[in-house]
Amino acid sequence: MRLATLHDYSDRFVRVSTYTLVALWLAWVWGPILWDLFTGLAVTPRTDPPRLIPAKLTLEHYYQIFTSGNMLTYIRNSVIVTGVSTSVSVVVGALAAYSLTRYDPGDGQVSFFALSMRFLPPIAVAIPMYTLFLGFGWINTWQSLIVAYLTVGIPISTWILLIFFQNIPEELEEASRVDGWSRIQTWRRVVLPLAAPGISSAAILTAILMWNEYVLALVLTTTSKAQTVPIYLAGFVTTRGILWGRMGAATVVAMTPLLVLTFIAQDRLVAGFSLE
Repeated sequence: MRLATLHDYSDRFVRVSTYTLVALWLAWVWGPILWDLFTGLAVTPRTDPPRLIPAKLTLEHYYQIFTSGNMLTYIRNSVIVTGVSTSVSVVVGALAAYSLTRYDPGDGQVSFFALSMRFLPPIAVAIPMYTLFLGFGWINTWQSLIVAYLTVGIPISTWILLIFFQNIPEELEEASRVDGWSRIQTWRRVVLPLAAPGISSAAILTAILMWNEYVLALVLTTTSKAQTVPIYLAGFVTTRGILWGRMGAATVVAMTPLLVLTFIAQDRLVAGFSLE
């Protein structure tokens, strides 16, 4: 009887502990997001610190960022730069990862070198890139950001996809070669479909990094012609104080595309993380 009672208590303790940890994790993740949401809806003086639950709600801050704030221009720049740089990063990363898993001459050293490029802080390459792009006349243009973002996106995409290509049996490729398929046909018809979850995961994670990149955009752009959303959000910190209401509204809007993308591709994302 005592053993049964102790077993019940232990099960109850495990359940309570699990629910408590999950609740704390959800509060840690969603708490700042809800705070931003309520801050953007709060009726307060512009520079007052935000309250978690405002007394009155308004859509004024959202109206201001889309009219006088011109946020759509920054969103357009972010969408173009993130979309192009992510696409190129994933394509190059897929080709590089497949090549390294099948023909790596350095016994893993080449793949480690590819990832080690990501170890450098962005500011370490921002100044040389600024000097280079200044000579090309690319400062404050989309192409400067796209090329700069590739130094971040390609290593990450390559390293993520290495894991997935390593889990694809080479026997499948050998069987297709026996059937007369070329290496390119095998890669396109056999390898890519099997690695699709991994490619989706790499694309989403790379897109998140590109969308949130701040240092390179800060150094390489000067006006709203090419500046991205993170630069726009930083502009709410002024010498007169922080514009909390507009910052909260703009943050919610800036997060929305990534949340929608992750929600749409969640099945592939989960499959990719589970290596299925």
